[in-house]
Amino acid sequence: MATEDDTKRTAGSSERLEGILTLDLVAIPEGAKVRLVGGETAEVVSNPRDGMWILLNILEAPNDPDYVGEEDLIFWADVLGVID
Repeated sequence: MATEDDTKRTAGSSERLEGILTLDLVAIPEGAKVRLVGGETAEVVSNPRDGMWILLNILEAPNDPDYVGEEDLIFWADVLGVID
């Protein structure tokens, strides 16, 4: 049985989708820092500007310290936004 907390964490939550749908992945430049849905902070290494994928270098990963320093191709739905 799903709890209220489980419902808040699902990809279908309107709160999460509202933020994501306003993000223009195509416009994010190389060198920009972004926040991911898992709480990670990453720097854009390459952006093919297809609006779907972005190559990131993971700078901080609170839930998985071994992920720090890795480069990973990330899908648009996993990017919450640009960090100033």
